[in-house]
Amino acid sequence: MRLRWFLMTIALAMALVLGPPAYADLNYRVEITGAEDSELADLLDSVSELKTLEDKVPASEEALRRRADRDLGRLADAAHSLGYWDAEFSYDIDTEAEPAKVVVTVKPGPLYHVAAVKIVGSDGQSLSIPQDEKKLPLKPGDPARTAPVVAAETTLLAALGDSGHPFAKVENRRVEIDRDTQTMDVTYMLDPGPVMRFGPLAIEGLERLDPVYVEGRLRWQRGEIYDASKVEETRRALIETGLFSTVRITPTVDPQNPDDARMTIEPTERLHRTIGAGVAYNTSQGIGARAFWENRNLFGGAEYLRLSAEAGQQIAGFRANFRRPDFLAIDQDFLATAEIANDEPVAYHSRRVIATGGLERRFDHLLTGGVALEADKANVVQLANVNPFTAAQRTQHYTLVGLPAYVKLDRTDNLLNPTTGYRAQLSVRPAHTFVGSNLTFVTNLVSGSAYWALGPEDRAVLAGKLALGSLAGAPLAPLPADQRIYVGGGGSIRPYGYQMAGPLDIGNVPIGGRSSLALNLEARIKITDTIGIVPFVDAGSYYESPVPQLGRTLLYGVGLGLRYYTAFGPLRLDLATPLHKRTADSPIQVYISLGQAF
Repeated sequence: MRLRWFLMTIALAMALVLGPPAYADLNYRVEITGAEDSELADLLDSVSELKTLEDKVPASEEALRRRADRDLGRLADAAHSLGYWDAEFSYDIDTEAEPAKVVVTVKPGPLYHVAAVKIVGSDGQSLSIPQDEKKLPLKPGDPARTAPVVAAETTLLAALGDSGHPFAKVENRRVEIDRDTQTMDVTYMLDPGPVMRFGPLAIEGLERLDPVYVEGRLRWQRGEIYDASKVEETRRALIETGLFSTVRITPTVDPQNPDDARMTIEPTERLHRTIGAGVAYNTSQGIGARAFWENRNLFGGAEYLRLSAEAGQQIAGFRANFRRPDFLAIDQDFLATAEIANDEPVAYHSRRVIATGGLERRFDHLLTGGVALEADKANVVQLANVNPFTAAQRTQHYTLVGLPAYVKLDRTDNLLNPTTGYRAQLSVRPAHTFVGSNLTFVTNLVSGSAYWALGPEDRAVLAGKLALGSLAGAPLAPLPADQRIYVGGGGSIRPYGYQMAGPLDIGNVPIGGRSSLALNLEARIKITDTIGIVPFVDAGSYYESPVPQLGRTLLYGVGLGLRYYTAFGPLRLDLATPLHKRTADSPIQVYISLGQAF
């Protein structure tokens, strides 16, 4: 017994000293061949364990072969998902090469197609669904892919939910592959459940917010036939207020009335107060800093107050914004602003006080309109000389009353980083100046932008914008310099400095105009999930006439941007250069800020 313990102790000591048995790591490179369908080739590359673990070296050839064996089933499932149900895979390993070479060969076979899509009830009889068959993700003749099979099931349940069936469910889904005819038949067995109406409402989980505000966001009326799309619109409307981190809406059978669906809303309130700060930089305006404090539930009825301050090389100011929701009517808000600023861009120096009060109306979640009463008081030093024979700078003191109105349409999928859809805006601002001048004029702006997602997983987005401005009713010379129209800079034509994309006076000072044109086109390309590049072209100018003179010289340039995508929006670095360069124009304009350019 003592001898055995002695030998075991010696063996354990040797194992600790010598360590585990050594294996020679096997570096390798993998190639997948035979997939002529580019979509199939890309999918195989993305799911292949041999590919994704290429940098994690296996300990031996046997370990590499086990990895390849596992890959065959994974690759076959991927091929089936795209409709290649006869796909065959094999591999060959050449360990004599340096590094070792693994060649995976695919024989995809024919592409299968959908022969029939059947929808039946629990009794096996054909079931009529209030759904446009042309919009169903799965139709006869389509490739026999698996993703549309699942998507069609979701679409069918949504169609039932939109037509009064809150408790519709799938009892069975049968997929049959016919290898003789190279087709796929899909049968959905659904239980629609009873048709129900919207019943009593319960709101749970609120801490400080008045439940009346939540009730005002409802998109349904009690007693109406249940409609799941209205439930989703309500949830979206609550989330878009910024007051809630999550909103759950659940229908249940009302015990007192089985024909009614009792609706329970469970919102989770976010913190109502926020403090923030930010820094931005561009070549023509220099560095600037902003700080703000906001309360999104000031008095318990979702009243919004934001106080912000801005300081930079060309501006210093303070601004207050107030919003009172559901003023006199649901989805109609009272808005008020107050601003004190000292603005010193290249064209003028302006010390001003501005106050506005008005109404904003949300006609639906896409369309918004508003009108306000505006009062301005300003002292403006005009740095450009409209009359070249006048050498002295002109100081203008004026009081302005305006009536700005606007309508906005937004069909994009994201506020700071849209990938699909379009936006359009029309604003009209009649105004009259008193004191130093006595002018009546109307400033108009119409703009639109569109976004197209390209490539797999929307890794590239093509974005374009057109903006037209016009000021009518007053000649250019007596107009206060800060009421004129300018373009150029990070918000319009990036290759040119702020306000510099137009006619310049002596000393390269922008004159300003009564109309403008700005065109932007860019490609937003993601290199990784967080890094992207954005090549772009911008063009435009401002004009002394009230209508853009398209025959006049158009200023244009190109640039390249870098994006770092975060949870709160992309961080933007843009470098732009003018191709129609004047002596006043810098060869490079640099912009650093948060959010896409448009």
